[in-house]
Amino acid sequence: MNKNLGNTIVTTNSIDSGTINILKDGIDLPTQYFDRSIIVHNGFFYHIKSGKFIKFEMQENALTEIAAIPMSNQHIENMNWQGKDTLLLFTLDNKTYSKLHYYKIDVKKFEILQKEEIHLPVAPSKFPIVSIGFSTLHQNNLILGYTYNKVINETDFTTIDTMYFATLDPQTLKIKSIQKDNRSTYPGGVNTVQSYSFHDERGNFYFMSCPGIALGNNLSKPTAIFRIPNNTTTVDSSYFFNLTATNQNHAYGMWYLGNNEAIIRSERKDLYNDFSDHHSTYQFEYYVVDLLKQTATKLTLPYDKGTRKESVLVENGKAYITIDDKDDNHQVWIYNIQTKKISTGLKLDKETDFIVRIDKLN
Repeated sequence: MNKNLGNTIVTTNSIDSGTINILKDGIDLPTQYFDRSIIVHNGFFYHIKSGKFIKFEMQENALTEIAAIPMSNQHIENMNWQGKDTLLLFTLDNKTYSKLHYYKIDVKKFEILQKEEIHLPVAPSKFPIVSIGFSTLHQNNLILGYTYNKVINETDFTTIDTMYFATLDPQTLKIKSIQKDNRSTYPGGVNTVQSYSFHDERGNFYFMSCPGIALGNNLSKPTAIFRIPNNTTTVDSSYFFNLTATNQNHAYGMWYLGNNEAIIRSERKDLYNDFSDHHSTYQFEYYVVDLLKQTATKLTLPYDKGTRKESVLVENGKAYITIDDKDDNHQVWIYNIQTKKISTGLKLDKETDFIVRIDKLN
């Protein structure tokens, strides 16, 4: 996002060094078509807008629409890739925010292979809105993590105190079982905006809960990391990494480093006033967490701003972390996973307001 509130995509072959002028070197995106939830995959860009799911390609320094699928009154809650060319989309309707649809799309032919409405159990009383926090293919099953929300007034909402997990047949989309867990709430989040889950090398699935004011807004519950072991579809009742107890704050975003370590992005509740300035206050810290020892080590980085961002890219033994700091620097910081050393990489100029995504294009 630029200081003029426009959006720009910048591509580069290296983020280890250099400087980029975003208005000179970037591609300006019309804000009526794009936002931070754009999907980037194998050289193409995907986005849902104006009743269509659209595929874009970069042509002559512009993003050009090359294919579209009708998808009216829907917004994407979660997505997953099944192989290289099959995209699984989970959408909610834009009217009731309670009707869940599943789309299986061949992105090469750009056609819908399967479309189903998934009938989750009726929402609890007074919490009519569904939030799909994660989706994963695990042990030949499809598992959805979700919860229920309600709107209090025009500017406020909250989330029920329970997480739900639906195990489905990945072919028929029939629900096999529903689990509940009230150790936290709001499992994951819209993963086209920020990452919250992953599989480790042994096939265990980890996900973060996000009950803080920016997502679930149920501050009575802690932010925590949970696990579904590789040999079951059941959330591990014995595993509970309470991040709020560790850092005394809530967190948003989790990226796997390998070898039982991940990076999380944690707020500082002593530095912002309320949700009105949460996104614009320089207050976010990055921690490396050990998933087995359940410890968190703060990285020596400037405070970041921006509530939800896809701000970490893990590649070739390094974590590239994009930070927008109080001195108006928009910098890629490089954390060497093996040596634990931190250095600076690519820098964007001061026309930048937020670096909202860092993605691998090809």
